[in-house]
Amino acid sequence: MSQLMEEELDPPRVPLPKTPVLITAATKWEAEPLVKALGLDAKGPTRFTGTYAGRQITLLRTGVGAKKTADALEISPADYGVVISTGLCGAMQPGIKAGDIIADGREAELDLVKPLRETALELGLPFHFGKILHTNIVLQPKAKRALGEEQRAVACDMESQAVKRWADGKTAAIAVRVVLDEIDEECPTETPDGESFGAQARFALANASKLPQLIKTGWRASSGMKTLATFLKKYLETI
Repeated sequence: MSQLMEEELDPPRVPLPKTPVLITAATKWEAEPLVKALGLDAKGPTRFTGTYAGRQITLLRTGVGAKKTADALEISPADYGVVISTGLCGAMQPGIKAGDIIADGREAELDLVKPLRETALELGLPFHFGKILHTNIVLQPKAKRALGEEQRAVACDMESQAVKRWADGKTAAIAVRVVLDEIDEECPTETPDGESFGAQARFALANASKLPQLIKTGWRASSGMKTLATFLKKYLETI
């Protein structure tokens, strides 16, 4: 097949206009690796801004859950070309491993969706595309498996649906997450009462019997967010 025919069948993708991008992350530990990787500057305790790959980037730390996310998004969707809900998620299908990248862009245009898989292939990262289900609580293995089958969902989190509701068709919305817990793994249901060192220390002392699980979860979260930061950097360079 000639080069001309190949180009006609699969024409080169034209990068989208360099519109501003909003990134959301629920917690300090999910936000900090992204802030560092993208070179963003703090504009308050929960807002970070800068320029990356020719785009104006705003990262908003929302807090955990749909209500806190909705409350934090007191800005106009029309100010952004795309919003990306980032952070950790739980796997709801067999074969999805901790550290895998999950993306849900079912309502987004193909020019935003195709580069997700291309980015994963270029970086050699395990990647799954599908529905991320909203939950209000941390799901344990039995519930993850049952709801995954019923809802045909690949993963679950607590914020992405709120972000999509806020976008309301006025801007493109996608979720890009990294897996923390696999389908048959338990995840801690209790969390510290704050993000300070003191809050972390008090939580560890009160849950001494669960320290091995907490340490494993913390290591996975840190490693996973570094992977996600690398993915998002490359993705933003691509779109």
